[in-house]
Amino acid sequence: MCDARVWDFDSYPWVDDDYDGRMRRTARLCYDETLRALPSLAGAQPGHVVLDIGAGTGNSALPFLEQGCRVVGVDPSVRMLKHAQAKVEAWAGRLALVLARDPFLSLPVAGKTVDIVACAYAIHHLDDGAKGQAAREAHRVLRPGGAWVAADTMFRDEAHKAEALRARGDLEDEYQPLLTTFPLLVEQAGFVDVRLHQTGELVWVLVSRRGRT
Repeated sequence: MCDARVWDFDSYPWVDDDYDGRMRRTARLCYDETLRALPSLAGAQPGHVVLDIGAGTGNSALPFLEQGCRVVGVDPSVRMLKHAQAKVEAWAGRLALVLARDPFLSLPVAGKTVDIVACAYAIHHLDDGAKGQAAREAHRVLRPGGAWVAADTMFRDEAHKAEALRARGDLEDEYQPLLTTFPLLVEQAGFVDVRLHQTGELVWVLVSRRGRT
């Protein structure tokens, strides 16, 4: 990564028993609506293997599990994964969670072994250089024809981001994707059919596919 920004979720007091509720109450995230949209945007089918990057407390895995998929979630936070254990038990045999120090850039998965890579509200932790690396790593693990879906707060360009930061006190200056650059990074990683789907005023899902080879 290009600068010194560091996120240590295990040190944050708001990673607590109310984390799921807090995410849902943050209206600008359109949280549940966005998560529910991911399986259909990715073309999820029963039996598909989904790799959920930045799985957190397991919320983004649930819509895929409800579609009959199997989900492996990776996350760097011990506390997040501890809060997800009830979901692991509820979906015994279908949901597995793995502690990973660098869940975007070094996936603990063999190449061409998963049908869908998903990440929700997590890609903003990576600067553009790391976003490109993450896209290449997602491409590596996907089977031919597999899909990558990435949902997050996104801005049209730097001017739009600056305007939103001035107008909204609940927004932080993070590495939110820009609609002018993020799709290009994904295409450069080898993905095809790159599309954007809007689920909220500032929330978008980037949908892309690995080619058939």
